[in-house]
Amino acid sequence: MTKRKQSKPRVAAASKRGADGRVHLALQRDPSGQPYLSLRAPVFDAAWQNEIATGAANTVLGILGEKPSLAGAVELGRRVMAATSRLAEGLLARAEAGSVACAAGCDHCCHQAVGVTPPEAFAIVDHLKRSLSAFALESFAARIAERVERTHGLTADQRFSPDLPCPFLASGQCTIYEVRPLVCRGMNSLDAGECEQRLRDPEARARFVAEGRGGHTYLEPVRAAQAVSAGLQLGVSEVYALDMRPLELTAALHVLLGSAADGSASAWLRGGQPLEAAVHSSAGVEAPR
Repeated sequence: MTKRKQSKPRVAAASKRGADGRVHLALQRDPSGQPYLSLRAPVFDAAWQNEIATGAANTVLGILGEKPSLAGAVELGRRVMAATSRLAEGLLARAEAGSVACAAGCDHCCHQAVGVTPPEAFAIVDHLKRSLSAFALESFAARIAERVERTHGLTADQRFSPDLPCPFLASGQCTIYEVRPLVCRGMNSLDAGECEQRLRDPEARARFVAEGRGGHTYLEPVRAAQAVSAGLQLGVSEVYALDMRPLELTAALHVLLGSAADGSASAWLRGGQPLEAAVHSSAGVEAPR
């Protein structure tokens, strides 16, 4: 992800403070007068993650330009998804041959609450509208509504269950692989058997939930996805003052596929909080520190 020349953004400087009361980004100009973003201070301990987060924030600036639009938000979602996959694939290529256990049909990690940002949710909905017939889209929206009702009030730990597969999972395959969330793109495992036992065995699942420890994972792709998400959240929230609180995937889609879907997107672009019902602080999105 690189800086892209563009017009002056509608906000003169990054100024919206985060939940910690800080402003993380500074809006600057290069010698030619083009704007770019930099971090005022590191948000990660690792320098390479800060570089990725800065790149993601500048991608936000390059795509949204003077004024955010729904088309721009969709493009932004797709752009950061593709960039995260490139990063994750490059990092996984450095792992010892045969050490990464993930393979097609391996779906043990697809049975939990999934966190997304609004641009990711917009990109997923756009993909669904482009790829499904009107009847299929209506049927899917009904299935999402049923899932939201079934999981209402459940914690993220309770959502980790073999009885609650991702609504996009079919025959062990992700049906929206092209636009799967950032957190899914960083996910990997070095032990598929451990993943299966942790999900399927009630005692192993209870231990996992109680201890809060992950399995054997190659961490760099996970950290890369977190860095992209952090830069995305900071760029959109601080420069454009839009609500970038993490969302739970199914709840977000329930809102965006509902009867007031168009109004929800417009309200978000105006700085409102139409996705409030989908906000889920423990849904798996790494928020900036």
